[in-house]
Amino acid sequence: MIRVKPMNAVLLLVMMLGIFPVRAATEAGAAAITQGYDREQRLWLSEMRLAPDAQTLELITKKRPNPADYGAKLKRLLNRELANDWTLKYGAWLLKNDPSLKAESQRALLNAVEEHHMQSPKLGTFCIGMVYLNARGEMPRSGKLPLRSRGMKLLETIESSNPHTEVQGQAALALSIMLGELGDDYRIMAQRRKHLTEAIIKSAHVKLGGITVADIVRDELYKIKNLSKGRVAPSIRGTDAAGRAMQLKDFRGKVVMLVFWSSWDNEAARSLGILRKIMSRKVADPFAIVGVNRDSLRNLRALEADRLVTWRNFSDPDQKIAKDYRVTGWPYCLVLGKDGVIHYRGAVGSFADAVASDLLHRKKNNTP
Repeated sequence: MIRVKPMNAVLLLVMMLGIFPVRAATEAGAAAITQGYDREQRLWLSEMRLAPDAQTLELITKKRPNPADYGAKLKRLLNRELANDWTLKYGAWLLKNDPSLKAESQRALLNAVEEHHMQSPKLGTFCIGMVYLNARGEMPRSGKLPLRSRGMKLLETIESSNPHTEVQGQAALALSIMLGELGDDYRIMAQRRKHLTEAIIKSAHVKLGGITVADIVRDELYKIKNLSKGRVAPSIRGTDAAGRAMQLKDFRGKVVMLVFWSSWDNEAARSLGILRKIMSRKVADPFAIVGVNRDSLRNLRALEADRLVTWRNFSDPDQKIAKDYRVTGWPYCLVLGKDGVIHYRGAVGSFADAVASDLLHRKKNNTP
């Protein structure tokens, strides 16, 4: 039997007691980083909403808190702590908020889950965070699953093997949302409904931010029924920046790019530049960009007056229209045919432009 000397026993006790303050300090540090970003973001948004003109708006835009700076601090802090399950919610924060998070860092988070947390009751938050997995230019490699495919496979395993029903339900919800990005094929829709049913049965009451899983499931089912490709876009009534009444159906007979946006979106300047180019290239075509803007009316008027925005917009500062369309990510774009039928849902950019061009080209050549 080994005897511990009195002095060594004291040192051992000090070391053991020291574990908890270090862990608590690290966890508190992670909370301080994310709360600091949230606080700076709220202050910045308040300044944006009060900007009196487009020039001031542009200056304030440059002061936007950079989530990558906060993400870098958080990554350094979490680097050697990923075996602890308290890190799961901060890993989810990184996936959702840090646009610079490289694919290898995202894979490291998935590895940590597979190695340490598959049975954890705290895994649900990370499951929802996996919706934001983004390869960000990662080159395909033989024998290596694409990042989002790997994430979906992991969610399937969590849904079937985690012992906690609430976690299973959140994994099912995340899987259904990710499946929605693969298209509107009836087989995918059937899978989505199956996973949504699991989510509502197992985790309906779980709160994610300010809403419950049940609320999200209702929105997802509404999107499947009313906002899938091949559906006629729901009607919109409102007013533009000048206070004039406008309706979405006013644009029937034109291919429409319906864009939900604001001046404080990530890469707002880039998105607005893309839209101006699209508008200028299609100026002679039966085509319209129709915006739904959540800025203050004063901001929207300033942007239009300075010709930073060259299309007509519904003014939607209370986000009523956005909520009707279940918009959760900004900017968000739908491309509608001349009959108002949805042909594309997703990001502003080359894919949306290609769909609009194809619709215009088909009509010109009388092709179906």
